[in-house]
Amino acid sequence: MLLHVQLQTPIEEWARNLVYCKSSFSVLDIKLDNEEVKLFIELKGTFPQEFQNLFTKVDKDVYLGTLRVKSEIGKILSKYTIIQGYGIHDSLVWVLVLEGYQELRKLLREFIDSRIDVKVLKVVKAKSKSVITARQEQIVRIALEAGYYDYPRKVTLKKLAEKLNVSLSTLDEILRRAEKNIIETYLREKGL
Repeated sequence: MLLHVQLQTPIEEWARNLVYCKSSFSVLDIKLDNEEVKLFIELKGTFPQEFQNLFTKVDKDVYLGTLRVKSEIGKILSKYTIIQGYGIHDSLVWVLVLEGYQELRKLLREFIDSRIDVKVLKVVKAKSKSVITARQEQIVRIALEAGYYDYPRKVTLKKLAEKLNVSLSTLDEILRRAEKNIIETYLREKGL
């Protein structure tokens, strides 16, 4: 059984800098890279000059980029499928997809062992017959938000693969399988 879980954690310095710039941001993916964490971020609004070389403009006042930061919260969350992370006031809110209550307990134990305050805001059981996997959902959502499905495309598959730190062939396979499942389900529901 899949769970959609919403958690609240303390704000970290990297996020405080984005909030200070009056920018709205969403963390779309987290990868552990040695002792650092790579955050794939969508930034909306005022663009901080210090991030000029790290982000690509994909729409009016919308930028995509990767930040490398030291983040204890990121190290923990990199092991799970995140849907989104964003800043509110002096905290970060994370939306994740977990494989049941046992995985939720494991995640919470990691926060407790690391002495990081965490608050569970919401837990919702996902529909058992999901059309696509959690990872496919995450990738399709990122591609959609990045402008991959726009005409003309705002980001290429190659650039998206680089930003997500996955190979071009892996990203292509994930998207094709997800698209096929979504289209088949749509047509089946329409009786076609």
